[in-house]
Amino acid sequence: MGGTSDWRAGHMGHAASTLKRLKPYLGAVLEVVDARAPAATRYPGLAGWVGTCPRLLIMNKADVAAAPVTEAWRQYWQAIGQPAVAVTATDPGVRRQVLAGLEQVRRMAKSRRVAVIGLPNLGKSTLLNRMVGRHRLRTGNRPGVTRGPQWVLADGWEWLDLPGVLTHAQGRDWRLKALGTVGYAPEELEELAVHILGSRGSGADEPAEELVDEYGRVRGFLTRGGAVDRHRAAAAVMADFQRGVLGRRSLEEPPSRP
Repeated sequence: MGGTSDWRAGHMGHAASTLKRLKPYLGAVLEVVDARAPAATRYPGLAGWVGTCPRLLIMNKADVAAAPVTEAWRQYWQAIGQPAVAVTATDPGVRRQVLAGLEQVRRMAKSRRVAVIGLPNLGKSTLLNRMVGRHRLRTGNRPGVTRGPQWVLADGWEWLDLPGVLTHAQGRDWRLKALGTVGYAPEELEELAVHILGSRGSGADEPAEELVDEYGRVRGFLTRGGAVDRHRAAAAVMADFQRGVLGRRSLEEPPSRP
């Protein structure tokens, strides 16, 4: 476990130092989160790293989040002065949505250089591919960037992809485990399935524990004695949730309006 923490700490420190070094040259930071848990999947420490640099929050995978909850989140972010848009990175129209969002922060931006950051497995790479397309024009090292990071010019903006790293605390968050952002132990499966089936958007009145049994019966995950194999049922719930088969569900709701 110590090696894992050291690895995370090293990469987190590198990401922080890179952003701090680029801060004077950035026009905006685009932060990709998961619309099903937009607070839990935010990049830790980002505000302290970029200071007053404008940030645009991209709530990705909106197509599998509960729409009323996503809209509540958008209104919450707006109320606290955080521009945000809800998108689906695989949607052909996502490029237009993100560019429109960037126009919201353009008047506050010092330049048209934008760094894109987000935790692992939230669709950041898919989104970037949509934004810069196949015709990537690398603009070379910019002032303040002597080696490593490269900017890509597209749609009048210069884009920079930065790696996502989790903190040790985030690695314990059940929502990130359910989303597939971090791993989980086999003995955690049933608890995670209960959380998922009890999430907003399930549309069911039964206790979530009973829903796991019902899911197992429907899928035919039974033991020889006819009892539900809860481990197999829970594993199926997890897999189906991550593939979007369970429909639109959100794992957290916004706090009360500030």
